[in-house]
Amino acid sequence: MDYVRWLRERIGPELVWLVYATALIVDEAGRILLQRRADFEAWGLPGGVMEPGESLLQALHREVQEETGLSIHAERLIGLYTSPEFMVRYPNGDVVHPVNACFLARPAGGVLRPDGRESLTLRFVSLADLPPLLPWYAATIADYRRNDPSAAFRTGAPGRLASQPGETIRRLRARVGSAPLVVPATSAVIFNDHGEILLQRREDNGEWGLPGGIMEVGERIDQTLVREVREETGLEVQPLRLTGLYTDPAWTFTYPNGDRSQPVVACFEARIIGGHLRADGAESLEVGFFPPDQLPEPLDPRWRIRIEDARARLPGAVVR
Repeated sequence: MDYVRWLRERIGPELVWLVYATALIVDEAGRILLQRRADFEAWGLPGGVMEPGESLLQALHREVQEETGLSIHAERLIGLYTSPEFMVRYPNGDVVHPVNACFLARPAGGVLRPDGRESLTLRFVSLADLPPLLPWYAATIADYRRNDPSAAFRTGAPGRLASQPGETIRRLRARVGSAPLVVPATSAVIFNDHGEILLQRREDNGEWGLPGGIMEVGERIDQTLVREVREETGLEVQPLRLTGLYTDPAWTFTYPNGDRSQPVVACFEARIIGGHLRADGAESLEVGFFPPDQLPEPLDPRWRIRIEDARARLPGAVVR
């Protein structure tokens, strides 16, 4: 399925978020694989848009194979790049707010060759000899050079909410109906001073889960987290670290109204910096803190996985 073509047939060139998987491929000499892109005729990194029905890592391997002929070993998530500073207008007029997950990777096989469709030229380049790059790729390489195992998420300027919360998904649903969409979203693992975890009982299905919600175009994804936690729980929080990125198509969700979404969820550990705990009565029916070994039911397994990944305090972000 060509998700972008299908989506553009319904919404035209207007602004929308799309989720990308990008590979920063480093060879044994420490050189980075660059591709000269056919669309912009500029240098960048291989990668592309995630399709419904595949995970982010599956999209990464597929796109690299198609564009470079290589198979790769993905080592870690360098960062999640969602700043509106990186919004792009393609030569055909399509406008995108990218949600771009960039992975450090090593070549694992194959024969290097440009596909002639998306990649015009491919070459390994030393960090000292990099040509001018498109801004979002330059930002990724700068984060790679920091050699920090934690995943970057604040790279690029924060944005501002240009519409009412929920407007992005409402506008899309008006065009595509209940068809599956790849939807960028957040969830928050928030501990209190006693090590208890904040959960909300959701209005849409009555089950317990982590606070969070769908990213709006125009905001960086950590801003999404702050906004959603404030709306749903009354608390002001500061995201501390990206603990995981959850994209498995097995977690595709059908809402009570029939809308189908494959969420790409950036899960953050966050700390409380203000506000007063209260359920908003719209998205949260109840909110409360619970000991990790006494979590309420019903609680979907995906929430337990995210909580356990956050509690593990790994140096980098888990990608599932």
